[in-house]
Amino acid sequence: MMVPMFFQAKKYEIQRWRIIPVAFMLTIVGTLGTYAWFFVENLYFGGRSFYGAVFFVPLAFLLLPSIIKIPYGQLVDLCAPAECIMLSFMKVQCLVTGCCAGRTLLTNELGEIVRFPSPLVELIFAYAIAIALMVMSHNARFKEKIYPWYLILYGSTRFVLNFFREEWENYNGGVPPLGTIWSVLAVIIGVCWIIYYDKKMLKPKESED
Repeated sequence: MMVPMFFQAKKYEIQRWRIIPVAFMLTIVGTLGTYAWFFVENLYFGGRSFYGAVFFVPLAFLLLPSIIKIPYGQLVDLCAPAECIMLSFMKVQCLVTGCCAGRTLLTNELGEIVRFPSPLVELIFAYAIAIALMVMSHNARFKEKIYPWYLILYGSTRFVLNFFREEWENYNGGVPPLGTIWSVLAVIIGVCWIIYYDKKMLKPKESED
């Protein structure tokens, strides 16, 4: 997780030693957030939901800029690709434990069910999003807007990939699986965040005119 942070720190002219407490806090907040969000979804502890990290991290980090001396927008920029790395490790655990199973694709001649490799595909997409965010962070247009773009990219890809999960296989109407709802919410928050930031940046120019 610290590797992409170090590359971004150089671009943002942030002292690299400051990355260490950021990565430490991200690991704690992100991990606890996944357990807390699972509880919100199920009202008991017994698993993890990655959207806890997605939603809790930008809220928890509101208190850090004055302590670590990094502007908030840049601080959460550092977290976005690193969170994708965190997600990839969680998907490795999914592959090992067999959770987050995909839809049934077919039953082979031996009667074995062949499923869509949902954890593996989501792992690959996690790295793809991390790479995309790293490229974007080297473009001044996206400075301090990497996290909302992370919300949009992760939310939109997760929305699509959710349809290939087992939870959609047995869906009979009513309330859709929570992962799909959170995905839509993530995209909405990301878009609103960017709009708010752009309007905020335009205000000084308008006042000067």
